[in-house]
Amino acid sequence: MDGSLHDRDFYAWTRDQAAALRRLAETHANLAEGLDLPNLIEEVEDLGSEQVHKVESNLRRLLQHLIYVAMQPEARAVRHWRGEILAFRHNAASRYLASMRREVEPRLDRTWLAARRIAAEKLGRPLPGLPDACPFTLDALLDEDAPLDALLARLTPEPRDHA
Repeated sequence: MDGSLHDRDFYAWTRDQAAALRRLAETHANLAEGLDLPNLIEEVEDLGSEQVHKVESNLRRLLQHLIYVAMQPEARAVRHWRGEILAFRHNAASRYLASMRREVEPRLDRTWLAARRIAAEKLGRPLPGLPDACPFTLDALLDEDAPLDALLARLTPEPRDHA
């Protein structure tokens, strides 16, 4: 594969560089004179964490807008919300790197719960019928070719039998 790790996977690069700086600090203490290695390591890691945060933020906003459409399918803003879903999915997918999976995927339920709370507040009402756990896989959320209606179908409450 062409290009350096920095160019191919910035997140993985930040993790590798932080680990290399830790090894340097442990094995070559005399080289560390003049270098603020603890803070330098933290800053390098934070650069990668910020990339993960951007992906998670876009996923949360994508989920919020899916909830808006599912809960208020007749609202005047539905077309706008659907456009926002596409934009947030594109932003998440374009920033996502496979090396982020072990950070992003385990926090997907937490991201979903935040999206639910925010959507309920913005819509001004409780949102019954939504699952407690995220009903989507990370791959489904990042798949820009998947139709929105397939995602929305997972949030649409099924009609109850009144027999």
